[in-house]
Amino acid sequence: MRFLERTFQLTKGVGPWRERDLWARELATWTDFEAAAARGVVMNERLDRELLEAIAKTRDALNRRSLAELATLVPVKEHWRLYGHFLEDAAFFDIEADGEHVPTVVGVMDRQGVATFRRGHTMNQLPARLAKSPIWVTFNGSVFDVPALEKAFETLLPLPNGGEGWGEGIAFPKPLVHLDLRFLIRHAKLKGGLKGVEDTIGLGRPPHLKGVKGLDAIRLWREWTINRELGALRLLTEYNLYDAINLRSVLEWTLWRVADLNTWSVQREPIFERGDVLYDVSRLVLAQTG
Repeated sequence: MRFLERTFQLTKGVGPWRERDLWARELATWTDFEAAAARGVVMNERLDRELLEAIAKTRDALNRRSLAELATLVPVKEHWRLYGHFLEDAAFFDIEADGEHVPTVVGVMDRQGVATFRRGHTMNQLPARLAKSPIWVTFNGSVFDVPALEKAFETLLPLPNGGEGWGEGIAFPKPLVHLDLRFLIRHAKLKGGLKGVEDTIGLGRPPHLKGVKGLDAIRLWREWTINRELGALRLLTEYNLYDAINLRSVLEWTLWRVADLNTWSVQREPIFERGDVLYDVSRLVLAQTG
């Protein structure tokens, strides 16, 4: 899943079309290009020189595991290539929100495991948790989740018990790399939202979560805050955590699909198996109380 060495989009003048042309000429990796350039001109003298310099800089940053440098050297639309090299630095998260787009619960999976954060309970701990991960993975998060969280943490928000302020004075962090799967799955020629892709690739959810959608999340939150229905809170928490943990499997499956579409000769690795964390999900769900 380490695909960074297969991109040549590292310098001005080498975009997706020229990159595909290099692949068609059986120059699949940086090493292939360097060997070809040593034998003669590949594109033109200027572009060859600039690309060789860019490859050297990018390889050096990769060897030093400097994600901050790589995030600037690699085009944003190609940041998905960094995941396989830094997967331990990724946080997968998803938010649910009320009818006003104010976050209610947030599910997170990162190197520490799985966690849930709830408005009026533990939400003020979310920024510190996400700040530990320089790579964020979401579905439509660049459009909805992150802007909603940023706005929420800039605002003095009311709490269910009549108090206020879980966002007060808390700066919301920013990642070095944000992988929004909504756009990556298009690159992989997949269609639909997260749940549609899950079904396509065989990651269907348990029967009691089938059919639960965003509007249901709003209803469940209201059932909890108005009627104190503990079952509604637990179902909402479980639904949200599945959104978060399935992101990793969907991302890794999608990356292998991109490799297949490009006919890259790479050794397949198993994708993340959510069963490894389902015990922790159950524990978190049952721990939800008033």
